[in-house]
Amino acid sequence: MYGQYDRRRQREVRLVRVNPNGNGLGRGRRGRRRRMQSRAVLLAFSLFLIITCMGAMFYVVNMDAQESLSEGETDTSMVVKQGERGDVKIPGREEAVPTAIPKEAILVAIDPGHGGVDGGSDRDGVLEKEVNLEIANRLKDKLEELGFEVMMIREDNDTFINKQDRADKANQAGADAYISIHQNTYEEYDNEVSGIETYYCGDTDGSQEFAQLIHNGVITATGARDRELRETDGLYVVREAKMPSCLVEASYLTNKKEREAIVTPEYQDKLASGMAEGIYHYFFGEEP
Repeated sequence: MYGQYDRRRQREVRLVRVNPNGNGLGRGRRGRRRRMQSRAVLLAFSLFLIITCMGAMFYVVNMDAQESLSEGETDTSMVVKQGERGDVKIPGREEAVPTAIPKEAILVAIDPGHGGVDGGSDRDGVLEKEVNLEIANRLKDKLEELGFEVMMIREDNDTFINKQDRADKANQAGADAYISIHQNTYEEYDNEVSGIETYYCGDTDGSQEFAQLIHNGVITATGARDRELRETDGLYVVREAKMPSCLVEASYLTNKKEREAIVTPEYQDKLASGMAEGIYHYFFGEEP
């Protein structure tokens, strides 16, 4: 009997030792709390590292963008400086861009053929020197609207200028291009011959392309018969001009239809528009 009592008392003692006043449960809660705190610290540290890395990347990208912008602004200013007249590279039109090269820096010499005592061709009261000047003045206005500088070799119908002085004026002024405007004839009142032909001298760099673009422009603008581009060294003004140059025979005064058309403002304006388009295309590689 005493043995059973002792065993029961020992069992009770062991139970008390296992869970005295609930202290074991408290230690479990504190352990979980510590683990949660450790995880929170680790998460906070990870977020800090991520935010720091993102900030560093943003700073680097922003600095690179600012450097690229600064370099772009420097390059543009260099192009504009090179665009000043005298530094314009005539043969390299494919490198030129209208927004990069100031058009006012390009000087075009316009030469209305004949003048003064030299009236040129004359058919039924249509005098070549007068028609040439009308077209030249219209071309001048259109080029100035596009931003070009223009010099007129002849500005009125009373002034005579010999062919040597015409080329010399353009050369001395440092013109970047030269265009001479004329009217053609073929025997007396031959209505079978008509159209536009354009001459250039192949010895001058850029003249063939310059002449071709102007010729294409006037043919397209007027719808006249295409008498093609023609190379020659027999025309003094295009041979002696030191810049890309051409001479345009804009009509045949011996052809009744063309003679009547060439005195009208509408047809003259078409010719001037085609010439201006060709000149613009030559320097900037595109239509105005």
